Amino acid sequence: MPWATAGKNAELGLKIQGVPRAERRNRVDPILSELGLEKFSPFFPSRLSGGMRQRVAIARALALESDILLLDEPFSSLDALSREYLQDSLLETHARHGTTIILVTHSIEEAAYLADRIYIMEGKNPSTLSEPFATSKAKLKGFPPKAESPKPGDSHKDSYRDSEAYHSDIKVLRERFFSERQPEPFGAAMVKRRPALERLSAMARAAKPFLDRLGKLCLALAAVFALWEALALLLDAPFLPRPGKALERFFSGLGDGILFRHAGASLKRILASLCLAGPPAWALGLLAGRIQLADTLASPLVYLFHPLPKVAFLPLLMLLFGLGDASKVALMGLVVFGQLFVGARDSAKAIAPSLLDTVKSLGGGRAATLRHAILPATLPALISSLRISLGTTIAVLFLSETFASINGLGWYIMDSWSRVDYPDMYASIMMLSALGLGLYIALDVAEAILLRWRDP
Repeated sequence: MPWATAGKNAELGLKIQGVPRAERRNRVDPILSELGLEKFSPFFPSRLSGGMRQRVAIARALALESDILLLDEPFSSLDALSREYLQDSLLETHARHGTTIILVTHSIEEAAYLADRIYIMEGKNPSTLSEPFATSKAKLKGFPPKAESPKPGDSHKDSYRDSEAYHSDIKVLRERFFSERQPEPFGAAMVKRRPALERLSAMARAAKPFLDRLGKLCLALAAVFALWEALALLLDAPFLPRPGKALERFFSGLGDGILFRHAGASLKRILASLCLAGPPAWALGLLAGRIQLADTLASPLVYLFHPLPKVAFLPLLMLLFGLGDASKVALMGLVVFGQLFVGARDSAKAIAPSLLDTVKSLGGGRAATLRHAILPATLPALISSLRISLGTTIAVLFLSETFASINGLGWYIMDSWSRVDYPDMYASIMMLSALGLGLYIALDVAEAILLRWRDP
């Protein structure tokens, strides 16, 4: 699971089974230590090498204390040194835990080194298993597996890989296999391991895109004010005061609290629309993305109303809900609902089946699949949909507040315009921009925290 740390991934099976946190740690920590992962427990999979991720998967399986551990080509994507190291680690772990391991591999050498008994799959649709081949490894007690990673130049004089019995088994297996071994690609790329970083460094790296956007925003604001100043000097018109005068009125409005009162009324309406329309839209979108019947019933209705301009429904909503906040919140809710439904449905359909299979193979039911796979996998789309819908929501907010309102930034902007108080009008426009900017920054902060598992 890319959104969970190495330690959380190793605990996932136990967590799905309802094992308490303290017991989970007591069972998982020793296994991570045996596999050399204790220092990497707080890091996300994107910060681990391929070999480390394979060891995390093995730790997760061992933590369940199952009688049988099934491994399908677990080391096939690794370079030679990492593969040998993990093979040795697997043997040591097997010796400590005594778990029966069934391993599927295309490598004769790997089978001869790891297995006590080897079966060859023959034929297709259906395949059959050959008679078992007993290796010489179980009979040799003087060749314990190396406990450290092989290094270039090692003689391996005490390694079972250099024993005559091992090479004899390989020869016999090749003869029994009746086919030539497929050569491995020449010059296979080494899996690049990233250095271990502390948690604080990882958080700073996750926040870097947010800080970069904040810096660019400051530059954009400086450019806007410079252009404003130039136009004000060029036009010298009452309807376009210089930015200094508008800023003076802006800070004056903040000081006496009038801008805060109107901004609070607008913010209350925005948050109400998000809270009332967001959860049902997202839930319905997830259902439509994962269940064909829900998609068949809900999608046509949403697609019928989603392209329509929502402001056209304002008179009808005022008749239904009155002239107060309810009609304004309902109008903005229509905007939010369509965006979130489409985003949730499309992201739910795009979930990789392997993520769902991982939870199911660990014994998780529908609730566990929803919690540990579907919700985290669709979270990036949720934030993107909220970011897209916010701009439209604020535009609709301004329009709705110009009708039958006595508060809100939209009403205050139009009131200042009708009083020909242009500095006050620009100050309220700046406050509306600051409100929208604050909401976007809040989304960026949430993204940096909740999606820190993604590659930077």
